[in-house]
Amino acid sequence: MKNKVIPNPILPAAGVRRNIAADGGAGPPSGGQHDDRTPNQQRRVLSDHSTPSNALMRCRRPFVMGTFNACTVREEARLVELAHCAEERGVEILGIQEHRRVHTDDRIVYRRVERCTFITASAWRNEAQAATGGVGLMLGPLARKALRRVYHHTDRILIAEFSGNPVTTVIVVYSPTNVAPSEEVEKFYEDLATAVRDVPAHNFLAILGDFNARLGPEDAPYPYHDSTNRNGAYLMALLMEHELLAANTMFRKRTGKRWTFQD
Repeated sequence: MKNKVIPNPILPAAGVRRNIAADGGAGPPSGGQHDDRTPNQQRRVLSDHSTPSNALMRCRRPFVMGTFNACTVREEARLVELAHCAEERGVEILGIQEHRRVHTDDRIVYRRVERCTFITASAWRNEAQAATGGVGLMLGPLARKALRRVYHHTDRILIAEFSGNPVTTVIVVYSPTNVAPSEEVEKFYEDLATAVRDVPAHNFLAILGDFNARLGPEDAPYPYHDSTNRNGAYLMALLMEHELLAANTMFRKRTGKRWTFQD
């Protein structure tokens, strides 16, 4: 009995025409050797299959993002320590919440810390005039080179875009706590939903945040908590509406490795 042979599909690649591949041709395409190439001997124009030299992510290179509630990095020593830890662990993009640095003039501030770049949107002051909140990014050299733009969406939401194919959009967020007024939480999620909708569909989207939320077993595969709290319900609604994943709940880890903050 002869085994049935199932042909493997051939995906289009640089210099290979889709119609030739679909017909099962294994040799070079008929006609000129460079039929599908741009006559560009000086490499001044990138082809559709090329990756820019400053692209953020590449298929064969690991890339690490993370998020961290710093509680404060107002002191220079804590900021330097944070940059050193990020570099030591190979974290190219670190979303930061509660840096508590208030800007008097500029809405977004860039500064160099060790070999990293620290980007912050201003914190705000509470009724006692104490610095509160503030979101930012700590970028490694590769991410800084790929950075296209950063813009302030709200005091709790910062958005950055990075070069690549596809373009990478990173949204850094700091949610109100679970005991904050419902109106404040609803406003935060409305603003975040607007930011997500504005991201082009083909972009790679990563939301790095402190959501002050708990997801229970009814909403996540490998949770730490027994039930979903109020903020968790808002978070789940956002994830479902925009078909996103809560990456921190997708890995089977021992219980002691699943919690991030216990209140």
